[in-house]
Amino acid sequence: MKIPASVVACMISASVLAGCVQTRAEHGAVVGGVTGAAIGGLASGSVGGAVVGGAIGAGTGYVVGKHSYSCWKTGIFGNRYRGLCWR
Repeated sequence: MKIPASVVACMISASVLAGCVQTRAEHGAVVGGVTGAAIGGLASGSVGGAVVGGAIGAGTGYVVGKHSYSCWKTGIFGNRYRGLCWR
């Protein structure tokens, strides 16, 4: 029962820390790192898995945040919505 509570605490801390960053790349790194650590910790059940998951998540989140921007897209039924585009 301790593991789900720690995952919820990690996600809350990610949302708090993500508000403190300035760029999309930093935001992606913070959210990706905390999410990766939570998933790695749950999957492996160890601190090492959480560290590896956090490192992979932070790197991936940084790359996605650095190379994406908000844009308008059109769905298959013609409706317009905000999405992410790649540079």
